Amino acid sequence: MRNIYKAQINLSWVTDTYGWITVVAPILVASPVYFSGDISFGGLMMAVGAFNQVHSSLRWFINNIGGIADWRATLMRVADFRIALDETDVLHDKEKRIEFGDNANGSLTFEKLQVASPEGCTKLSDSHVEIRPGERVMITGEPGAGKTLFFRAIAGLWPWGRGKIGLPAGETLIFVPRVPYLPAGTLREVLNHANGHAPANDADISAVLAEVGLERLSSSLDRVGRWDHELADDEQRLLGVARLALRQPKWVIIDEAMDAFDGPSLRRVLAMLEKHLKGAAIINIGRGQHNTQFFPRGLTIVKDSGAPALKPPRVRAGAIDPPPKAAVRRKK
Repeated sequence: MRNIYKAQINLSWVTDTYGWITVVAPILVASPVYFSGDISFGGLMMAVGAFNQVHSSLRWFINNIGGIADWRATLMRVADFRIALDETDVLHDKEKRIEFGDNANGSLTFEKLQVASPEGCTKLSDSHVEIRPGERVMITGEPGAGKTLFFRAIAGLWPWGRGKIGLPAGETLIFVPRVPYLPAGTLREVLNHANGHAPANDADISAVLAEVGLERLSSSLDRVGRWDHELADDEQRLLGVARLALRQPKWVIIDEAMDAFDGPSLRRVLAMLEKHLKGAAIINIGRGQHNTQFFPRGLTIVKDSGAPALKPPRVRAGAIDPPPKAAVRRKK
């Protein structure tokens, strides 16, 4: 950030100085000739005007140097991002990966699961875990234990590690991140997003919105908007819960979304899940206190100090904003 400020100051010095100097320079250059009587005042003004014409033609580069620099930086970032995407397929290609399989009995299992990252290895305190359909499980862990990383591993977004995850065969798992994804469009489209069933009718939508305390949105079902910008974070989470109630999945895995609710909102959400997802398996990964009434079973995520960590990705030559050398030395 400091380098950006310095670059902006230097750019301002160049552009502003160029502007002021070019106003004064033609007069200073032509004034000795004027005072010696070789040209009239009109001739002096003509010389100044001719200089300003040339100055205006050359000033295009000064006026647009900021835009050119922004364009160049944007182009470099896009090109760098594309190269990084191309390298994703071979990133940590030699590292071990988590295996996935299907369980014919419809349960979710974790067999000696270890999720590797550059910061260490995350695992469950139990080496073998089986979660049956309809179970409610609370998975807790200390800050920095890797709860979100574990959530991403189950979703298949983080493949590095060891062990095996057995998914319920023929079932769809719904993953609820801390802030739900709300696509641009009408509120009705947001609530029916990724719904494999028929779209919910207005009466059902209004009912679930009232249950989560967002009844004011019932009159805006057909209004197009950026709901991820218009709604506060807690309202977005409540909207995500309403979407769950409309879809009624059989498997739900939540990543710390419950921790953000206050007491009254949490009780409302739990009552809503109890009503609409009565037979569903709900796995809540979070740091909050274990609610034994709603989540009878508890598991713990811990750091495995003995397991090898994932090697940090190499810094590619020419990458934008590489980490400072001092920071790299400290990590080593």
